[in-house]
Amino acid sequence: MFMINTMTIWLLALRTFFSNVSWGQEFHSDRNPQDWVIAKNYYATFILGQDTALTKELLTLPEVQHLLKQRHSRYLNNTKCADVACFLDAFKWKHQEIDLLVNIFVAKSKGQVGQSFRKRLMDSQTYGLSQGKKADEYLARALRQDLEAMNYVIDVYAGANKPNYPRIDSISFNIASKSYLYLLKDVAQDVLKDVRQPNLAFYESLWTAVRLLEVNERWDAAQLEPLMEQENKKAYEAIRTTDFKRYPYSLLLTLGAGPDQYDQPISPGGMLRSRMAARSYFDGLAPFIVVSGGRVHPYKTPYIEALEMKRYLMQVLQVPEEAILIDPHARHTTTNLRNTARILLTYGFPPDKFAIVNSSVPHIDAVQNMADRCIRELGYVPYELGKRISEVIVEFKPRVESLTIDPDEPLDP
Repeated sequence: MFMINTMTIWLLALRTFFSNVSWGQEFHSDRNPQDWVIAKNYYATFILGQDTALTKELLTLPEVQHLLKQRHSRYLNNTKCADVACFLDAFKWKHQEIDLLVNIFVAKSKGQVGQSFRKRLMDSQTYGLSQGKKADEYLARALRQDLEAMNYVIDVYAGANKPNYPRIDSISFNIASKSYLYLLKDVAQDVLKDVRQPNLAFYESLWTAVRLLEVNERWDAAQLEPLMEQENKKAYEAIRTTDFKRYPYSLLLTLGAGPDQYDQPISPGGMLRSRMAARSYFDGLAPFIVVSGGRVHPYKTPYIEALEMKRYLMQVLQVPEEAILIDPHARHTTTNLRNTARILLTYGFPPDKFAIVNSSVPHIDAVQNMADRCIRELGYVPYELGKRISEVIVEFKPRVESLTIDPDEPLDP
């Protein structure tokens, strides 16, 4: 019962992204890439910004005003910066500021005006399972994670700290060049144009992180969104009328194989795995195929793997578009499974039915032994494995934990 309720709640939360959002006077009210980047990476901050009454109450508290005044003064000091370290100090939240804001926001959001925000946050499951957790504890974790995740982006995409996977996710610039300091000054000046009243200093680190992702060409979290209304629309609509009892499995996830060459849209491995998927689809194993893979290999490739695999399935293998769903964000095998688990939980698939995943023999071997890697990289295992039905196919079911945001993977959180 818990899983069914969670699926319904999370689907409603996702649909909120598709309707006009109110970020207050300064936040865009239409559906744009910046909204998607913020909502996916910093969901608590996103929905706090939508709750204008609560935001006004919290940000106008005297102790918060005092903190934001000091924070804004430090941000303005970037005009004097002569090295990257100075910019990082101006851009980032300090640990004591995070501690103070978390404590104040938790304490002051307990009243009537904060109840909707707290409920929406806990219902989303985006900061781990909320069942059995106190609202104060869950809210504190969410706010702290958001503020620290902003700092993480600033460290990686302004300070050139190594991300989890440097070969595919690292900064785009030579931070030792003089021109790079001018770029950081331009980023700061752009952010300051939006800080038109003192309480908006609360968003300086957020907007800086988003600008840094943008100039590094790393708005991958927003690419092709909203999927339900665009690339996945036909299949999403077909799910509602599908008789899943006719099929052994609800869907087939096909793992990609990133190209080695910069100008190669789809690799030989990607073609062959797509053929495996098409064969299983036409054999009636599952009514839907999910192709999963973002803009990953090689570094800064212009091609989105899932989109190219979808085109190959349609144009070469004659699979109908209404049978194909794409996940254009995953960057690793762990997130291929996690993101497909999210699709299974939010698109209306039957919760009690296994899905299947196909790939090469060694890749499926790796999937069957990937739990430790998932825990290490995600903090949880987003799926439950079933039996291996062939050398290249294994069963799996989604776990609700898959809805949890990964704060140190801003390109696919």
